[in-house]
Amino acid sequence: MKKIKLSARLQTLADNIDNNASVADIGTDHGYLPIYLAQTEAVKKIAASDISAASLQSARRFASEYNVTEKITFINASGLEGISVHDFDTIVIAGMGGETIIEILSNTPRIKQQKIKFILQPQSKLDLLSRFLYDNEYKIKSTQRLEDKGKRYVITVAEI
Repeated sequence: MKKIKLSARLQTLADNIDNNASVADIGTDHGYLPIYLAQTEAVKKIAASDISAASLQSARRFASEYNVTEKITFINASGLEGISVHDFDTIVIAGMGGETIIEILSNTPRIKQQKIKFILQPQSKLDLLSRFLYDNEYKIKSTQRLEDKGKRYVITVAEI
């Protein structure tokens, strides 16, 4: 089987996902993270969600190339719309602005009724996201800094 190789940024996201987790990747883009998780078989459920139908089609195409299409649920939706938070214990939101991540979390009040692990990687406005998490009583479990292809990233793991 052809194996996918992740960038350092995506590998760090993957490394923060617990074995046997149920994972929703919000803003999946090309679906590399869900493909990797499907190949490792370390998680029990995977959803790849994106607001862009074209991005989701690209994710399906790549999943097909790696023979894991049937292991991933593809959802064309904005943010956490279309995601039943009762079905997932881990939510990854990465590669978008901090203000967009805040909007996604703010528009889904039902997430506060579940114990969910969030793996967040904003491309900008880290200070605003950090403030939002603090003000809304998210528990910060870890913060990791890394460099990938000359860009710096911060990945925050939080729980509610």
